[in-house]
Amino acid sequence: MIHQQSFKKSLAVFVSVGDGNIISGLHKGFKDLQALGWLERMPRIFGVQAEGSAAIANAFKARVEEITPVSANTLADSISVDLPRDGVRAVRAASQTGGAYVTVSDDDILSAIADLGRVGIFAEPAGATSYAGLKEALKQGLVGIDDPIVVLNTGSGLKDVNAAMQAVTPAEIIEPSLSALEQVLERFG
Repeated sequence: MIHQQSFKKSLAVFVSVGDGNIISGLHKGFKDLQALGWLERMPRIFGVQAEGSAAIANAFKARVEEITPVSANTLADSISVDLPRDGVRAVRAASQTGGAYVTVSDDDILSAIADLGRVGIFAEPAGATSYAGLKEALKQGLVGIDDPIVVLNTGSGLKDVNAAMQAVTPAEIIEPSLSALEQVLERFG
């Protein structure tokens, strides 16, 4: 049995959203676990969309279950969707759990790729979007730093290496010799 009694607040789960299939499936799974008695409290589900592809977030913020298409434009191509196929259920996943939707810029996504890389996680743009959303939710006060939080990375950086290269400073190219390596290492102390 999954117990959340020790948490002051419900678990907050962050997931990037394109078509809405993952977030609505996550919501369904949590409802099933709760019906079985294996989950005492429903986690708050937070959907994260790129600003350039935010049809579901727009509907959530307007408090409607009608999805208006957008002209999607984001570097996170795995979540770049004009008209989400599972948009209504994706809106409900956040609204029925006390969660929310946040939107993030492509620059926020690139920053999240670099942040995650520093701790050994190689995320594609769509996968890093959920972490960028956590950072935005913290800024907006939707979650607190002491809240129990899970951030789902939905894709490996190997899916989009070119985007990852935009998130970091290019590596210096040196001649293949020990003396060249020593010179570079001396600059870094």
